[in-house]
Amino acid sequence: MADQYRKPYVDSSVFLGWKNRETINGIDRYAVFQHIWELAEARQFKIYTSAITFAEVYKLRHQAHPQPVTTVAELLKDFERDFVESIEVDREIGFHANLLCRVHAADKLYPNDAIHLACALRAKCDVLLAWDRPLNSITHADIRIEEPQIIGQMKMIKLAEQPEIRPANDKTSE
Repeated sequence: MADQYRKPYVDSSVFLGWKNRETINGIDRYAVFQHIWELAEARQFKIYTSAITFAEVYKLRHQAHPQPVTTVAELLKDFERDFVESIEVDREIGFHANLLCRVHAADKLYPNDAIHLACALRAKCDVLLAWDRPLNSITHADIRIEEPQIIGQMKMIKLAEQPEIRPANDKTSE
């Protein structure tokens, strides 16, 4: 079980999984990130992401055509929320990403993923959340890199909404 998020960095693959309501390998990516989003909205922490994320979310994953304009506009508006912090990509980030690509050449770290990692390190995030490999298979001494998870308090379902369940040996209904 992973530690509670304190300062999560979110890769574009997570935002896309959320907006596209993806379920892959039995994991409801929408539900997982919706939980994280609600914790951030409740001010338990801020969500950090790179300015490059704004460009990477222009289309559905593995599809040739861009998303409908309304979907993109909705997502870009989410980036303006006060609990979402954008990390700017500048010369220093570019050089750091270049170094990370060389250090992790055997892991086939892609340049944009290296930019995400460099931005997460600059922001001193405790975790970088990504659905994409090879990024979430990289190991770095200064940050956890992993798939998003539902961690912490789950929403409680009202007991009144649940059907009454009695043990098989309960004879109170007879």
